[in-house]
Amino acid sequence: MTVDGWDGRGLPPVARARVERAAADGVRTSLLSADGLAGLEVAGFDAVGEVLGTTVMQIGWRGWGGCGWQPGWGGPNRGFFGGPLPGEPVAVARPTRWSGYEPYAKAIRHGRNTALGRMRAEAAALGADGVVGVRLTEERMEGQKHEFMALGTAVRSRGRQRPERPFTTDLAAQDLAKLLDAGWVPAGIIFGLAIAVRHDDWRTNTALSPFAGNIEVSGYTELITHVRAAARDDFAARVAALGADAALMSGIRSRMWKVEAGENHTDHAAECIVTGNAIVHYRTGRRSTTSSLTILPLRSMR
Repeated sequence: MTVDGWDGRGLPPVARARVERAAADGVRTSLLSADGLAGLEVAGFDAVGEVLGTTVMQIGWRGWGGCGWQPGWGGPNRGFFGGPLPGEPVAVARPTRWSGYEPYAKAIRHGRNTALGRMRAEAAALGADGVVGVRLTEERMEGQKHEFMALGTAVRSRGRQRPERPFTTDLAAQDLAKLLDAGWVPAGIIFGLAIAVRHDDWRTNTALSPFAGNIEVSGYTELITHVRAAARDDFAARVAALGADAALMSGIRSRMWKVEAGENHTDHAAECIVTGNAIVHYRTGRRSTTSSLTILPLRSMR
């Protein structure tokens, strides 16, 4: 139990106060632009308030960060000691033999999901059907602390049908209107995560030599390409697990850092997060919107 009486479950006291204030005075806040509000009108939604979910996590234990070499017998396409071939990127964010960064990956997933869940809970308390224009951010704070934040505008349909729980989407309101008119509905924000590590072999170290000139570091290219492909595969798998029909990818972020695996032994690890929207198709019988509306002058241009 914290000093303000909140145990981390349900709405935080400040969120409850926002909901009560909105019910008392009827004031509806929004993060949408004028175009966004117009888009909501077209889509048949009303804005009911801005909603926020956040959590700060201490991520101290990241797991083992080596390059994957372990004693054992080699196999087909394996190194002599049973590990990966020299310079081969190793996926380390899955429950496999080489899952060294799995604790870190789980912490990232937990932080993002917690922020989204708290934002969705506040939207439900406002009587919303969904949250649009969601901004999902991760900020590295002092030490090993990470803040995860989900911020968006809760909306409510003018129709009679209500979803089981509020949907989430990072699409702008005007894009949501086009999506609905085309016969698609958002199912939720999805993110795919992958982490991999690669040993800095002789070829990589040679490319990094001051006398190598302006050349491609192929080892790092392989690492970043591998981790991005793995994150996209994870994204697709989570969309399928949700039961969605398709997805709209909205962002991809990756980074790479040096790992001191031992004396005179360095590796490089890479992380990639792919974010997007799972969508479900339905039939409306309406003609899809193929282009944006154009504003035409009412007076002659002559």
